[in-house]
Amino acid sequence: MSHTSTIHLSESPNIFGLLSRAAWPKKASGEIKIPELSVDLKGIKPETALLRRYSRVCGFESKAHLPAAFPHIMAFPLHMKLLTDKRFPLPLLGLVHYKNSITQHRPLNINELFDIECTLSNSHHTELGIKFDIVSKVSAAGKVAWEETSTFLSRVEKKPAKQKKNRTALPSYQNNETWKLSAKLGRQYAKVSNDFNLIHLYSWSAKLFGFNHAIIHGMWSKNRCIAALSDTLGERPFKVDVDFKLPVYLPGTVKFNWQQNNDVIDFQLLDKGLTKPHLKGKVTLL
Repeated sequence: MSHTSTIHLSESPNIFGLLSRAAWPKKASGEIKIPELSVDLKGIKPETALLRRYSRVCGFESKAHLPAAFPHIMAFPLHMKLLTDKRFPLPLLGLVHYKNSITQHRPLNINELFDIECTLSNSHHTELGIKFDIVSKVSAAGKVAWEETSTFLSRVEKKPAKQKKNRTALPSYQNNETWKLSAKLGRQYAKVSNDFNLIHLYSWSAKLFGFNHAIIHGMWSKNRCIAALSDTLGERPFKVDVDFKLPVYLPGTVKFNWQQNNDVIDFQLLDKGLTKPHLKGKVTLL
């Protein structure tokens, strides 16, 4: 019978120490197996100054409740603890954040104490490589209030031969916004998320990994979409799922396009010409 090994933390790990470990090379060989590994941390309170900066960067208004994706920021050091563990067999450089799903069971008060648990889960081989999830749960007073599943892809196998795909027309929703993104946005988000991936910071550092310019973090894009829908969501519980598509280069202009049909909100983030999807998502009001 398999057994999940759990790391119990008494304080949030030093993110910069973990980031330095993330640069260590790992050479996967033989059959790759993601370990059943989890990490937990109890009694965490959101940092007020960080929360203010995060809200400003991601477009949230200051309220008595946490922005819906802010617990991801709180859980991120625990994600890094798992991914830099010596038992995790894959190199971090090149990992692709493929999908993200957040369920907010109720609004989270900024003054609450939270317990966080993150677990490596659902690893499987695909034709593109290895996919796996990090499942995060945030609890208060013993009850889960917020959950997230982040799906990652590690391309460790040969890419399949490219086949021509028939492009389907993008849907057109009735509500539209235009967002202009500055060249420094990637650095601003890195400072509030502690995710200092070089592809998000400068054009010169992004070019080291094959990008012509810096690209904005996918979670910023998701956060900004949720912020734009905040008035519509109100304080109802909801689930928001996104697929990350084409990168958003900085500086740049994107179009946020959405519509509501009863308890479902479909949305997408497109290029300014409305021809290329950067992100596709759905909110389900619970």
